[in-house]
Amino acid sequence: LGLVAHATAQVTSGTILGAVADSSGGVLPGVTVAATNVETGLVHSATTDASGAYALANIPIGRYQVRFEMQGFKTKLVGPVTLIVDQRLREDVVLEIGSLAETVEIRGRATLLQTDQPDMNQIVQEQEIKALPLNGRDFFSLLLLSNGVQDTSNDTGGATTNVTFSINGMRPESNSVTLDGVQMASVRESDVDLRPSVDAIQEFKVLSSSFSAEYGHSAGGVISIQSKGGTNDYHGSGWEFFRDAALNANNFFRNPVSPTKPPLTQNQFGGTAGGPLKKNRTFFFADYQGHTLRKINEAFARVPEEPFRRGDFSSLLPGSIVYDPLTGKPFPNNIIPPERFSKFGSAILNAIALPNLPNDYPLGNYFIRQPHRVTGHEGGVRVDHVFTPNQRLFARYRWGYSETDTADALARSDGPMPGAGGGLGIDSRGIVQGGIHDDRNHNAVGSYVQVFGSHLVNDARVGYHHYELDVLGNAQGRNLAEQNGLRGVNDGALYSDLPAIYLNAYTNIGGTDFKPLYFRETFWQFNDTLTLTTGPHTLKVGGEYRQRLENHYFVLFPAGAFYFYPQRTTNYTYVGSHELAEVLLGLPFLSWRGRRFGPPDLMDRQYSVFAQEDWKPIDRLTVNLGLRYEYYTPFFSPTNQISMFDPDLGRIVVAGRDGVSRYIVNPDRNNVGPRVGVAFVANPKTTIRAGYGRYFDPENAFRDDIKFNPPFYRQYELFDQWMFDELPPPFADPGPLPAGYELNGVDKNLHRGEADHFNVAIQRELPGGFLAEAAYVGSRGRKMPFRVNINDPGGAQAAPFPKLGPVKVIDDLGTSSYNSGQFKLEKRFSQGLFALASYTWSKSIDTMVSNLDRNALAQSVFLDPASNRAVSDWDVPHRFSLSFIGEVPYGSGRRYGASAPALAQTVLGGWQVTGIFIARSGMPGTVVVSSNPIAGIGNARPNLVGNPELPASERTPDHWFNTAAFARNIVSGKTLPGNAGRNIIRGPGYVNLDLGFAKYVPAASRRRAQFRVEIFNVLNRPQFALPVLVMDDPAFGKITHTRNPTNFGSSATSFASRMIQLGLKLEF
Repeated sequence: LGLVAHATAQVTSGTILGAVADSSGGVLPGVTVAATNVETGLVHSATTDASGAYALANIPIGRYQVRFEMQGFKTKLVGPVTLIVDQRLREDVVLEIGSLAETVEIRGRATLLQTDQPDMNQIVQEQEIKALPLNGRDFFSLLLLSNGVQDTSNDTGGATTNVTFSINGMRPESNSVTLDGVQMASVRESDVDLRPSVDAIQEFKVLSSSFSAEYGHSAGGVISIQSKGGTNDYHGSGWEFFRDAALNANNFFRNPVSPTKPPLTQNQFGGTAGGPLKKNRTFFFADYQGHTLRKINEAFARVPEEPFRRGDFSSLLPGSIVYDPLTGKPFPNNIIPPERFSKFGSAILNAIALPNLPNDYPLGNYFIRQPHRVTGHEGGVRVDHVFTPNQRLFARYRWGYSETDTADALARSDGPMPGAGGGLGIDSRGIVQGGIHDDRNHNAVGSYVQVFGSHLVNDARVGYHHYELDVLGNAQGRNLAEQNGLRGVNDGALYSDLPAIYLNAYTNIGGTDFKPLYFRETFWQFNDTLTLTTGPHTLKVGGEYRQRLENHYFVLFPAGAFYFYPQRTTNYTYVGSHELAEVLLGLPFLSWRGRRFGPPDLMDRQYSVFAQEDWKPIDRLTVNLGLRYEYYTPFFSPTNQISMFDPDLGRIVVAGRDGVSRYIVNPDRNNVGPRVGVAFVANPKTTIRAGYGRYFDPENAFRDDIKFNPPFYRQYELFDQWMFDELPPPFADPGPLPAGYELNGVDKNLHRGEADHFNVAIQRELPGGFLAEAAYVGSRGRKMPFRVNINDPGGAQAAPFPKLGPVKVIDDLGTSSYNSGQFKLEKRFSQGLFALASYTWSKSIDTMVSNLDRNALAQSVFLDPASNRAVSDWDVPHRFSLSFIGEVPYGSGRRYGASAPALAQTVLGGWQVTGIFIARSGMPGTVVVSSNPIAGIGNARPNLVGNPELPASERTPDHWFNTAAFARNIVSGKTLPGNAGRNIIRGPGYVNLDLGFAKYVPAASRRRAQFRVEIFNVLNRPQFALPVLVMDDPAFGKITHTRNPTNFGSSATSFASRMIQLGLKLEF
């Protein structure tokens, strides 16, 4: 679960424009300009105006021949030129006097210079998408080739590794990802739902700064993906990509029990087909890809020792005594008799696997081997139709289905209690959460373009996205708690899993914290854009309406959660004894259970309008002026079943009652975003560009905070009241609030977060088709969501609401700052060569974290976000990437061997070498006292009592930082938040090289076969994850696992070292 992707303006085409003059420099009005798409035969035409200017606006991307004709002048033919998405491709020409029948041909020259736009961007075209080595064939890996982009994805498994990333210092959920202009991700989970095959993608564009007013709903970056369409020629492909454990190197943290490579088999297979339904008029393209993965996840954990499971704590004597809570006297010889065992406590302890490593093994006494299965299918179909040269339409539909089945991480192999050892994933140890994960997705778009004469184009579009996700625990529906003596938990189908068991010295066991989870989202968008070109002016105006409906069912601890700490068996001295003694006796220190009453539906509606003027006052200067206005209704419930705590009234308010608006919070109507830019052509090979824009964050931060309050939701918290062998006390549904109850709220005047982006860049065209770029890129974020506990004033001040516990309110106090130098050297693919080198030197600072981490602000001090100011979670000071494609220049049409014998051409020609190299600084991390959210201290930070940084010569995976520099902040026997800052630990750096080798073998009738070998992490360098940052974990300060070597991609890659993938592709 985890990239926020939001719909944005539907920029899915490009513009060819320029000016026509005669040989004396005089402008030529009335010249006919016709651009013919090489693949489809579609012709787009215009006539130069009185100033000699022309523009072919909003035409489909692709390869074009551009023809210029006027009586009394020779015809000029330019091309083929390649038009990419959202490009303003300038072709200025000079016509020579002569006969119209005479044609002067100019071969198209691919120029990378940006002469008309100020934005920072990176285009990745079809050739690179298909050729570069991609782990899991996931083209989102190529995002990391762009400057300013940093991966923030987790790496702990799932159907696919989550795709989340930060662009120029902004939060992951601030980005926008669209397919053909339509959102392709769930709003709630901030992860891309569909992963089209690389053979179904025409190109994609990453816009990272100062993009025009056409784009909105994003304070971060914009990823615009274009699907492939049919052409006048039938074409297609079929493929199989295969991976097996026998081709992989062993993991750095290999199995110390039996150091063999874990099993892994992955198959990715599919095909495409496209062509004309009616030549020059109607075209189709269809694709399908399947994915199967069977693997074993490996990690380290700490599980209870066998003597403790049978009540024998004699090894703890004399230092630690286990007292009988009934008599107040020690158990004889520290052994609890079996007749005193809680049935459920004993059952769940003994459902966990026994240690398979020595108890003093530094990373844990149990090595996990966890079966993990993934089956996925995705496909789509697109139809393009041309009614007339001035009227065209396209429609596209995609669907996807994925099922992931992950076994319990800690359960015994004979499975006496499924779900007992796999409900809780632990990122810091690389432990994957067990359970079943099913998602289903549907995405569709329809677009109609009407050209009115030579200067006016209208593009109308409708889009639809539907997302379904079911996440279930392995014990769901089994009622195993009730069957094993724990009453009052499994009281309905939604509560039929096992409870979560939180421990301190051991890996948590039992069920999950939130399953079952059922997400449903439906999103509609309607927009229209009108483009007018006249002389030196290009004006775009447009509007958009969007509506989203979500029905997300989940609660916290639906089957209960129990936290254990030595308490009763210490005679309440909290000294000695053992937490497992309390588990065996069924005496939890704290118990939680959540319940929802009523439907969890939420809706919002979004309206936006924009105007963008691109003005060319002189040939060498373009001025870009834009303005965008966005209005989001606050989230509301169709049945008014949302509520929150109102600090002004000191009570809970419910939507639609007692004069409260159905929105609960007041709408923010002040979202006006100016866009300003200039592009100056200093000379034919050099441009200087500068831009500024204000952008607004998607309004997603507080949806949970208005759904998780009484009377529609209750979180029951019991101290010393729910013993395993007793019926729980009656739960009042919904009933009055008990003392100390935790509530959520939202600032009634919450603003949408806003970000200012700005950049100055210089580009220089170099010999050999290379482009060099140097830029300063920055951003400033304000009014970002920030969660504060307004019932904790700090110091000796009294709580403003003494009868309540924490009152966590979403405010707009968050800020961010990003500054960077970004450098790029690029050569677009031509003559068998592509290269892209990017380097970013940056610093990102903020006071907030991602909305995706609801516990991350547990430390927040009352109305003091400055206490959280630190480098961002995604701050990476140095980042370098290099990607390349090289074709051996031998054979027909090549520099060498063009006339060589056929056999020599077949053997020596058709070879291709590709690669991706990435090196970056380590990620930052925050030390916390405990990872248990119900321990009363959550993710509170400790005190800093020394220097946590070790000299580089002393840092090892077993001792990455100075753990003695941290201490609990204990006041009157209670652990309180300490003074240690956020993100003061810097993890290991990252260096990775992927290489690909491909051989094309031609066959008859334009068919060819391609054999591929792709090697990921060629250097076999362990890509260490962050060290364990939880003080309660026995592995505190140690690195326990490696992360995915290429960040994005199939979860098959997680935790692996060097991997080899074999592929066979047939193309026609």
